[in-house]
Amino acid sequence: MNLQKIKEIWAAILARWEAFYAWIFGLATRPSDSPESKRMLFLTYSWITVLLFLTGFILAGKNPLKLLVPFTLYDLPNIDPRKEAVIFESDGEGQVYPVKRRVLLTGEDFRHDALTLIGETGESNYFDPSVPNSTAQFRNLKKLPNLQDSVISIWKRGDLLILDFRKSTLENLLSEIKFRIDYTYASQLTEEQKSAEIGRKKLLLLSSAFLAVEKTLFENFPEIKRIEYRLGGETSDLNGLTYSLSGSHSR
Repeated sequence: MNLQKIKEIWAAILARWEAFYAWIFGLATRPSDSPESKRMLFLTYSWITVLLFLTGFILAGKNPLKLLVPFTLYDLPNIDPRKEAVIFESDGEGQVYPVKRRVLLTGEDFRHDALTLIGETGESNYFDPSVPNSTAQFRNLKKLPNLQDSVISIWKRGDLLILDFRKSTLENLLSEIKFRIDYTYASQLTEEQKSAEIGRKKLLLLSSAFLAVEKTLFENFPEIKRIEYRLGGETSDLNGLTYSLSGSHSR
């Protein structure tokens, strides 16, 4: 590229700059009530609006068309439909402790709510940070067998609640419970004694599960005064279970 060509390009740039400067100077010195000034003011505000629109779209990470629909720029917070309930958990040794949690209860379907509460006692132990707890936070709570799947029927007759359980399912729950003997004297026990100790702890854990269910249902259904159990429609007990399934449990 020779010097003459460079001069021509530079002259063209200067000419365009002078024309742009003259245009800007004319706008600045033009009367504010002139049509051209009003037109430029309108264009300026229009471009500012477009830039704000695009900036909001980029920052929100939303489709630009959604920004034109009211209340869609930012997601509204989800309403938690769960209700605060008291669930009893256990240390596996026959002692139960109340724990406050948020549970999805309808308040209309008694059977659904009762099954939900029964299942909640068998969930892994946790403390809902949105619900204050104090009495059980420093206890060594165990995961209880979930009795929800073994429920056949639920009857409510006035202040009496009858829970019918499937015996075979309860026996399967017992067989699935895993225990390990960690006692210092475990080495002194025979295999038969170890097996008997594990069986005792399994039955005690299942008894604790029934006790936790009883206390939970009494706590959340004030109208219930008594709870009775059935195994396959019959009044009977499980062998070795310290919790009585054949008797009536009062509040």
